[in-house]
Amino acid sequence: MAADHGLPFCALMSWLMTELIGALMVRSWIASGGMRAARQRPSRPDAMSLPVLAGHAGLNLAGLVSWVCFVLSGATALAWLALALMVPAIGLGISTVAIWTPYPGSRTEPDPDSAGGETGVLSRSELVRALADDERSQRLVDNLLRANLTQPPARTPRLILRPLIPLAHGILAIATFLLAMLATVAAI
Repeated sequence: MAADHGLPFCALMSWLMTELIGALMVRSWIASGGMRAARQRPSRPDAMSLPVLAGHAGLNLAGLVSWVCFVLSGATALAWLALALMVPAIGLGISTVAIWTPYPGSRTEPDPDSAGGETGVLSRSELVRALADDERSQRLVDNLLRANLTQPPARTPRLILRPLIPLAHGILAIATFLLAMLATVAAI
């Protein structure tokens, strides 16, 4: 019986922790308006694909149910089914990494012809006019110096832990797959 061996139970615990982190990521994505944004702009390259996310979560949940049944019954066919469900689920999960992982900078490029507004960015035509006229160039430099000298001193950078959440999810998924594979082979 599979329950007599510690490997299936370790794989189950790893799988449950992976699912928990995944559920927390989906909850934060929904709470931040990700579901609404994905429905409104499905063609954007940085929008999460709802079918991919649903497939990833659904296959993992089905695999988890199969694995629990394997742990309880010891039927190796259920273990192989769980592994067969886990493989495409991991593939779908990997396909979301580039979109899910937060990057420090903005993904959208600023429009070079837009007015600076509050951002302090000059349009290309404004910059050309300022560089062509000595008086405008001097005002531009003075404004730049004034803005930078009146800003409060920079704070020390904070450690951002947000990227560690999907990283932990991925590492646990790999560990779960390896533990489940070892447990399945050991059950033969």
